[in-house]
Parts: sequence; structure tokens; C-alpha cells
Amino acid sequence: MPNSYAPAAPTVSGDNITVNRLVNSPVLIQRALRTLAQMRLVGDKILTGSVDLTGTGAVNYEVSEAIMAASLAERIDDLMEYPLSAEPSAVSQMAAAENWGLSTLISDKLVARNRVDIVNRKMIKLANRIAFGFDSLILSAVASAVSQTSPATAAWNSTSADPFADITLGAAVVDSLNQGYEVDTVLATPTRWARLIASAKIIERAPRESNDSLLLTGRLARIAGLNIWKTTNMPAGVDVMLIDSRQLGSIGWEDQGGGYLGGADGVQSKRIRLEENDGWKIQGRRIGVPIVQEPGAAVKITST
Repeated sequence: MPNSYAPAAPTVSGDNITVNRLVNSPVLIQRALRTLAQMRLVGDKILTGSVDLTGTGAVNYEVSEAIMAASLAERIDDLMEYPLSAEPSAVSQMAAAENWGLSTLISDKLVARNRVDIVNRKMIKLANRIAFGFDSLILSAVASAVSQTSPATAAWNSTSADPFADITLGAAVVDSLNQGYEVDTVLATPTRWARLIASAKIIERAPRESNDSLLLTGRLARIAGLNIWKTTNMPAGVDVMLIDSRQLGSIGWEDQGGGYLGGADGVQSKRIRLEENDGWKIQGRRIGVPIVQEPGAAVKITST
């Protein structure tokens, strides 16, 4: 007697994606991993440069190269020789790309029974770990390179706190270097982010008339022309940083091939059939290295 409990074959109806269609389409897998990873990355927003390390895997770069000559210009009388500016040697560093990857298994049983929920959870966990791991690497590198600090006028959980003044004064520290830096981003831990948007002195300066105001939505996208980003990957002891994301640095990446889908400058994926195990292996990776070229383009706000 035939088994009446045999699972029905997976089908595609309109935009509905079955597990069978997903695992048989490397493009769909790549899109899913890329979308999940990009939603959770902050590091790419603060190191916006891109350096192709393909073929070498490493780069030699100069740190904090001055935009002005070391000597002051002098008034020149007729037939006088122009003074020569003696430029100091630039500080150079090396960075090498590293492969950060992870894989997950999907059994033929999950495919046959169309357990999209389980497969999605596996994909989300894989993307989260890759994204958060590389993000943490970037933020650690930035925090280690940035030595400038600006103290808050008062702890942000006190009644005398003024995060708006702290942010603008911190940006002034970067401006005073006269290196062409211009802070455009505020990076904060969730607690400091919450205290920032809950501050009375922030709320009283925020627009109130629109339907997407801070008071109605609880979201603060920009303040004083600065983007506000929240992250759980800030290194220990660092709660708030102000950053010129256009000049702080870059992410070096390397294309190592191997049949992976996706740009080498982001998260890549690969689908591998495991005939001997009756299943599939989904691998994700990001090959790269953070490069902090201008540590003076950022400042840490302390005592918040």
C-alpha cells in the first residue's frame, strides 16, 4: 500500500519561494545573505573608501598625511630665493586581507518538506555572524587608531546633560586640526543613543510639526547636519564617536575566486552539494581588512 503521508513536491506560486527553489538558485542565496548582512553593518558607513587588494592581498599606506606644507610661506623680495619646506617622513603601515567565513547545512529532508522557516533562520544566523563579526573588527580598528577625545559637559543621564553641545564641541576638536576634516557622523552605543534622543535639550531643538518628528517616531536620523548611527559593536570603554566618514579610511578587499557569488568588496556566498550527506552546504564569507588612514578625522566623546 502506498504511503499516504509522503510529502508533496515543493512548488512555486507567484512570488512564493520554496526551499527547493532557494537551494537550487545560488543567486537567490547570495541576495538573501547580502541583504541581511547589509542591514546590520555600520562599519561600511564609517570607512567609506574601497581598496582592491586582489593579486597581493596587502597594502602599504600612509597615516595622517598633512594637507599643508610643514613650513610657513614667507614674503619674497625681488630676486630672493624661495624657502624650502622640509617635509617630515610619512608614517606608513601595512594591512593584509583576511578571510572571515562561516557555513551552514541544509538537509534534503528540509528541502522535501519545504521547511522555509528553518532554512530562513539558518540563513539569518549565518548572515548575522558574518556581518557582526566583520563590523566588530572595523570598529575595534577605528577605536584603536583614534586617540583624540573630547569630554562631555555632564553625563548624558543627568539633568544637566547637553549632548547637542557635546557633539558640536567634539566636532570642533576635529575642525581645529585644519586638515580638511568635517565630521558628518555620530556613532553611539544603544544606551548613549537612547540618552541622546531623550535629552530635553535635543528634543526642544528638534522639529515638531512634521509627521515623522522625533516626538512621534522616536527616531533621530540627523542632528546639526550629522548622521546618527546606533551600534552594539562599539569596543569596551568607547560609547560615542564623531567621524568624518569620507576621510577616516577604507576597507581593503580581495577577490580570491573559488566560484563564490557576490562582489568581492562585500559578503559572498557559495552553494555546495553534499551527495554523501544528502544535503547542501551554504557558505558565506567576507574577505577584507579595515584601513584607518586618517585617525585625526574622528574623536571620542568621553564621560557620557
